[in-house]
Amino acid sequence: MFDVSIEDAIPPAFLYSFLALIVAYHVFAPLCSTVKQRSWILTTISSAAMSLSSLPLFFHYVSSRGDLREIKSTFWTESTGRFFQAYLVADLLMGVIYYRSKINLLTGWIHHTIYIFIVGYTSHMGWSHLFTLCAVMEVPTLVLAIASLNSRFRSDVIFALSFFATRIVLHIFLCASMVASRHNVTNDSYGPGILMACIFPLHAFWFYGCLKGFVKRAKSPQPQPVKQGTVTASPSPSEFTSIRARAWTLPRRRGSLRQAVRAWDRLGLRTAAGRFGDVQRRLRASLPVAREQVYAYVGLEMPPSGEPQWTDAVKTESSL
Repeated sequence: MFDVSIEDAIPPAFLYSFLALIVAYHVFAPLCSTVKQRSWILTTISSAAMSLSSLPLFFHYVSSRGDLREIKSTFWTESTGRFFQAYLVADLLMGVIYYRSKINLLTGWIHHTIYIFIVGYTSHMGWSHLFTLCAVMEVPTLVLAIASLNSRFRSDVIFALSFFATRIVLHIFLCASMVASRHNVTNDSYGPGILMACIFPLHAFWFYGCLKGFVKRAKSPQPQPVKQGTVTASPSPSEFTSIRARAWTLPRRRGSLRQAVRAWDRLGLRTAAGRFGDVQRRLRASLPVAREQVYAYVGLEMPPSGEPQWTDAVKTESSL
């Protein structure tokens, strides 16, 4: 009654790609020391494969000045779309098991789920060649993925330029070409153009966030350059530890000081200290004669300024 094979229910390209990605993750995961690095393993593989797969179609699109009529769907473009679909499923599955904290709502669940249906829709409509052509937009993802695996290869400028060139400029040109060539490419369907138009605001929002990051880093204080001829000693690990310890204890000390000041005010010690000082000044003012006698006895005078000075007799004795 239900004579349906696995190959009929699940495309072979999807199944083989899914299994290969699962195996690749478990091979490379032990080489990564952090959860963040492990979360970028599948994305690095996928973005590299999709970028390379799109290059022949991209070069043809550029050489023909945006003409899509000569680009056709083939087994290669169909397999490329199914591979990306398998990556989306594998990334969610591995994320739930191994790096759940790195799978967020927007760029994880929503993004992957939408693109799973987009790949299925374009494959069903015979537009897999258009999806493979658009896969050249995975180049900035590849740049970001490599930097996430190894921070030494990070370059914000390269990422921003590749993102702007592919996901902003090229995106606009592809959207215009799909709408203009819809009669010969998509049988008068506006579907690809509408999909491209709906995805563009997300790319624009991400690029806006990238520019905000540039501005924020530009406004942050930069380290002062060391003048030529000066020798600076590198801080030892103990000095780094002490600096971190001081940075950690300063807020606690400020909090303790604030609590002491509040307790001082509650107990009225500040007012009591003021009153004690007032009594002391009155007591000193009421005994001027005694002070003069004491100063005269030790050989000092009290001038109007209030500062004691040596008398002539004392100066003579001291000189002798």
